[in-house]
Amino acid sequence: MAKDPLAEAGLHFDELNKLRVLEPEVDQKTRELKEECEDFVDKMGQFQKIVGGLIELVDELAKEAETEKMKMLVHSFSGL
Repeated sequence: MAKDPLAEAGLHFDELNKLRVLEPEVDQKTRELKEECEDFVDKMGQFQKIVGGLIELVDELAKEAETEKMKMLVHSFSGL
């Protein structure tokens, strides 16, 4: 079978018969990787929102615990 001179030069036709420098398989894998990266970035954004909410909740609980400790400390000293 004869070798394709365009392919040997690194040129390929896509599904719309447009001339491309990238091999079709590499182009497809690149597109798939791009989609996976976009999904990953979206999931990381969701994760950051969840973690941010958790941090706020823990900070609030820590403040409430400190307030209760101070109340107990004042109460124990007032009984002396």
